[in-house]
Amino acid sequence: MSNLVYLMCSLPSLKFGQVPPITMDEFTESAKNQLSAKHFKKLEPVDIYQATDSEGKVSLKSIAVMLDEMKEDMTELRAAKAQRRTPNLAKLPLAVVNANPLEREKLIMRWQWEELDTIQSGETFTLTEVMVYKLRLQILNRLNSFDKERGSQVLASVVNPPKKKEE
Repeated sequence: MSNLVYLMCSLPSLKFGQVPPITMDEFTESAKNQLSAKHFKKLEPVDIYQATDSEGKVSLKSIAVMLDEMKEDMTELRAAKAQRRTPNLAKLPLAVVNANPLEREKLIMRWQWEELDTIQSGETFTLTEVMVYKLRLQILNRLNSFDKERGSQVLASVVNPPKKKEE
């Protein structure tokens, strides 16, 4: 446990919307140095976009539930849009319905952040707290990866793909 305490005390605090104060590589290196091999093995596959590791094992049931609920709501959003009806969302905020894709993504990340608050509640200096920290760092990295200019270039390449030269 003392390694968990030291690790969590040595990591910078995270706030939604901020530039990540630590890289994922720095976090991974700190975790690898401070955690037991058993704990690090449990932490390594934790991913905000995937509920299970390569062997199909759930890293933390509450995280898997959160991700499943999000996926169900996203499926409902798509189905409702195709059927031209109002979606019946179970967990995601209704604001995502009329938001543009970028704002929708940000709203979903905010929801994930708040759900992680619930998962972490009462979990002080536990592996769950370290897992939540990693997931939040992933959210911040994703949030800060949005670049208007680069996004415009990607959109332009999709809408107006370069013509292939015929040989």
